[in-house]
Amino acid sequence: MWLYNTLNVLVTIAVIIAVFYLLFRLFVLKQGDEQVVLLPKRKANFQVADMNFESITLFCDIPFVNKGRQNGTIMDLFPRHLLPQEQFDAVKVETWAMDNNRPRHDGYFEAVIIKPKKGGTIRVYVKLIGKSGNIREDLKGFPYMNIDIFYQVVGREDYHINKDRIRLNPADIQSALGH
Repeated sequence: MWLYNTLNVLVTIAVIIAVFYLLFRLFVLKQGDEQVVLLPKRKANFQVADMNFESITLFCDIPFVNKGRQNGTIMDLFPRHLLPQEQFDAVKVETWAMDNNRPRHDGYFEAVIIKPKKGGTIRVYVKLIGKSGNIREDLKGFPYMNIDIFYQVVGREDYHINKDRIRLNPADIQSALGH
């Protein structure tokens, strides 16, 4: 009899714990999480930030938004240009990015918190440095260059890394130069 009562008490405690755990999981599910996304299809046209005889620096703005129901934080964000020398070797390429609301020029992306249903804009810079010393000549025959943008986001759950892609076309360069 004593064993039977003890077993009933343990089963009752286990059921109560399971019910509280289930209620907690339902509460967390209802609260949701962040869903920070870049909107590369809505990026602005490339523009000239700086130009001299040897190089040209272009930039474009890309909006982002938190579609989720909780705050999200972009912890890190960086672009990676994809232009192998086998495809085109007349220029050296450098890329970097920053949050438009907090400009930095040291290549460091400062973490930014995004409230639910709010967003902002990142600015991606592309510097093309001619190898011959004449950037206009070196850009002749420029194919296109994909730029992958990696960003680490954290919210209520573990962090995750997302990737989006934009492209720099020869027509983008010509348009930025006003041709």
